[in-house]
Amino acid sequence: MPHRPVALVTGANRGIGREVCRQLVPRGFRVVLTSRNVVKGRGASAKLGVDYAPLDVDSDDSIGRLAQTLRERHPDGLDVLVCNAGIALEGFDAAIARATIDTNYFGVACTIDAVLPQLRPGARIVIVSSGSGDRGRLSPALRAAFSAPDLDRPRLDGLMHRFVADVEAGHHEAAGWPTSAYAVSKIGATALAGVIARELAADPRRPLINAVCPGWVRTDMGGPHAERPVDQGAAGVVWAATLPANGPTGRFFRDGAPAEW
Repeated sequence: MPHRPVALVTGANRGIGREVCRQLVPRGFRVVLTSRNVVKGRGASAKLGVDYAPLDVDSDDSIGRLAQTLRERHPDGLDVLVCNAGIALEGFDAAIARATIDTNYFGVACTIDAVLPQLRPGARIVIVSSGSGDRGRLSPALRAAFSAPDLDRPRLDGLMHRFVADVEAGHHEAAGWPTSAYAVSKIGATALAGVIARELAADPRRPLINAVCPGWVRTDMGGPHAERPVDQGAAGVVWAATLPANGPTGRFFRDGAPAEW
């Protein structure tokens, strides 16, 4: 019996994540929809006719349980991971900075780390990022640090920790950071795709990992005045999740085209 590919989508009880699940089903995927809110997640999965697993990307225990669930339900492995879970909080202070970086950057990184051993040959990883994560908002020194061709995980993690520490110390602007935790978290998330792509360059499974900007989408997070319908925003994510084997990796895209960040 031919293998039916398995796709895991985080933060998928609503918005872009849910729409990504919906678009993957007719493409032949067995979809695992995950969410922090179990009631809403189960409701969304039932309506879409997909599998459900709880996941709170801020919890190492929850991420570990998800990895175990995948091993039990899908022992043949995972073909697609879409890291969509994220937050955009109002205001700006040290608590918001820490929460945003923990979810939008470290939550993504930890989820990828946890399921990486279960990726099948030719797997795709998609990090849902944002054009708001523009390196032009950083000081020249920070921009150079994020853009370094040899940037690795310890240094990238350190940059994200440094942002939170600078906000806590009250001198983030003097240190060259923008006053937006969301923007910094997405700068980090986009950089993470490039870093992990380099880490996996010698992996015989040849996985592809890319970051995608879905645009400003009419969701609960994007608001009713956003310029794009949710299906259009999700389409770029699905494109990256279904790239051919010779597709790009370690890049940033919008609507299937290279994007600046």
